[in-house]
Amino acid sequence: MHAKLTISLAVALLYVPLGAAYYSATKLRQYLPAPAAPNQVSDPTSSLSPQTFAFVDSALQDIKREVLVSCGGVSRGYEVAVGVLGTSQPLGIDGDDESTIVTASADLLDEWGVGHKDCNNGVTLLLALGDRKVGIFAGKGATGLMTNRVRSRIIKKMTDKLKATRDHDAALRDAVAFMGDALNGDTSELFRWTAEDYIWMAIWGGVAAVVAYAAYTAYKEEMRKRRLQRTLERIDEADLQAAAEEATGAAARFNATDCPICLEELPGTPGAAAGNTNETLLLRCGHSLCSQCAGEWFGRGVDRAGIWYPLGEGDKPTGCPVCRTDTRIEGQGHGHQNGDDEEGGGGGGGGG
Repeated sequence: MHAKLTISLAVALLYVPLGAAYYSATKLRQYLPAPAAPNQVSDPTSSLSPQTFAFVDSALQDIKREVLVSCGGVSRGYEVAVGVLGTSQPLGIDGDDESTIVTASADLLDEWGVGHKDCNNGVTLLLALGDRKVGIFAGKGATGLMTNRVRSRIIKKMTDKLKATRDHDAALRDAVAFMGDALNGDTSELFRWTAEDYIWMAIWGGVAAVVAYAAYTAYKEEMRKRRLQRTLERIDEADLQAAAEEATGAAARFNATDCPICLEELPGTPGAAAGNTNETLLLRCGHSLCSQCAGEWFGRGVDRAGIWYPLGEGDKPTGCPVCRTDTRIEGQGHGHQNGDDEEGGGGGGGGG
């Protein structure tokens, strides 16, 4: 049994790909040896044309010789090195993985010793054709000019050109030229807007305009509603005030002193019992009643401008117990008003 299991495991291991796709610094070292001095480009599979190799190496030599930085009181040139992996040398980086190619570029800088050790002013560019990836790493002494924004823009320029033309020679020549300009402090050409930038600007501008218009329209509608609400409130207050003046005048004419329901003196009138919480309520029709009877007759109500208005909840009547006038606020609706059941009565004919 154990022998069969051992043989099965051995056979299974034979089917595991020996070159399984994953990145390692060891694999990078095997694929990409350091440039042969004095060159600063490593292209072991000759993926670049001889003309591009010569152009790029010459440009990197010019940067090292002419673009200087003060380091420990001595002017030293920036060192830029380029590594190119052919299509047959994949590092095993997933398509959505954008961080590992940067790690590989950093490993390249350490492995090749790019940059002066006192300045840490080296920069490496790794073009991995087999993984369709481009990575740029800058030592601490070079990040002041080769910022993350600059590196990202150069990579975008390269990848855009590779997608459009599939010409990695031209893409690399442009990238090296942009790196030289950036280390010289000039990024105007690198960040010059292209037709694609203008298209995206137009798209985002259109989106922003639509959002702004929608927000402005919503704001105008909200302001309109608020103005209407204030106008209605002013109209309501004016109507309530007019109703209060009319009711007060009617109450003066009626000059009532007794509650029409309990027939007791209204609170606050001569002869009324003192020391209780009962009070006199004025209805919109001008008739008055005590608050205890109002609660039993109408139920709950509200006071507006000195007039008491019943809410008309449930089966409670809303009509004045004296004149049967609907005493609710104007426009509240019509319902059960006077509390009397409206039963149709037919007179029976007398038998002869």
